[in-house]
Amino acid sequence: MGIDYLRESEKYRPKTIKTLLVGEAPPFSGKTYFYVPCTLANAIPVENDRGLPATIFNHYFQERPRTTDQYINFLLKLKEKGIFLIDICREPIKVRGCYEGLARIIAGIQKLRLKMADRSIHVPDHDIVFLLARNNYVKHIRTQFPDSQRFTWKHFRMSSEPLVD
Repeated sequence: MGIDYLRESEKYRPKTIKTLLVGEAPPFSGKTYFYVPCTLANAIPVENDRGLPATIFNHYFQERPRTTDQYINFLLKLKEKGIFLIDICREPIKVRGCYEGLARIIAGIQKLRLKMADRSIHVPDHDIVFLLARNNYVKHIRTQFPDSQRFTWKHFRMSSEPLVD
């Protein structure tokens, strides 16, 4: 059986969301997910680690978890800080090099406010941070979420505080 993405994310959902991080979709492989703790391979320098966990954890904690227990601890700390991650699309999709996947992300951006409302997620745009794996759909984010923040993964990973772009 596959990962129940909604159930796994709800385990770490803060009572009050102060910062809403938004990614594209769960990994295409369907085998991993940000809210499913695991041991990360930390052999490469963090600036070259293109994983979402490295991006988020290095931003907030200036390190990547070395064990599954530390990963869980980081998730709990994010929850305490009021930081929560959702995806534009709830199911894994291939986006890189795939026009259909990119089109699904763009369509998902247009429906994201409804998805947020369905989950009772009410966060002002200025507290929403889109984590951009690519820039192909930034104009759609700007149209739907004009006051949100937008960062490439690397920029977010290597900074310690969000800055309005």
